[in-house]
Amino acid sequence: MKLSHERMVHLSHLFLDLLRSRPDVEFLSESAEIRMRIVKILKDEAAREERMEAAVRHKIVSQKRLIPEGSQEWEILFRKYYDEEFHKQYGSRD
Repeated sequence: MKLSHERMVHLSHLFLDLLRSRPDVEFLSESAEIRMRIVKILKDEAAREERMEAAVRHKIVSQKRLIPEGSQEWEILFRKYYDEEFHKQYGSRD
């Protein structure tokens, strides 16, 4: 699911409100700066997600035979390859 910029801004407000509610969290920057950093993190993660999905689609298209998108085989390969890409990006399964 792709998030719009507006949704990311909204999420940044929710995250900041959640952090404010925690007595063990101390802020060293202004709220606006923190929200901007949260939005940047969300955008960076969305871009990473898009790159991973593109890599997975490329792997599927590169098979020796055509695998129609939406087929059960395509869905299984997508999940398998996505899992592999995810663990390349974020670390091992352990």
